[in-house]
Amino acid sequence: MEHMQKNLQRQNKLPGRDTVDEMRKDLNFKQRQLNDAEMTAAKLQIEVEARTADLDKISNLESRIDKEMDTVAEGINKMEDEISNKFTKVEDLQETFETEKTRLV
Repeated sequence: MEHMQKNLQRQNKLPGRDTVDEMRKDLNFKQRQLNDAEMTAAKLQIEVEARTADLDKISNLESRIDKEMDTVAEGINKMEDEISNKFTKVEDLQETFETEKTRLV
């Protein structure tokens, strides 16, 4: 008897058909939202990985540019040294040329 009474109480607490249908609609809606959120998270993760790869490339490029700048600076220093040591001695070169010219003639 007590068992039957508990069953009757449970039946009275059960939601109605309309409530169950509404709950199913809510569940479907929330499942779609969850799926959309998971897809968005996956796309954002791919985007983060792409941006990280771009950042690595930029860092590598920066170090290559620094090395290139050092090489160019060395070249400039060499050229400046040549200008100050070779091209300022034009008079000496002309004199050597004239001496060699007269010797050969």
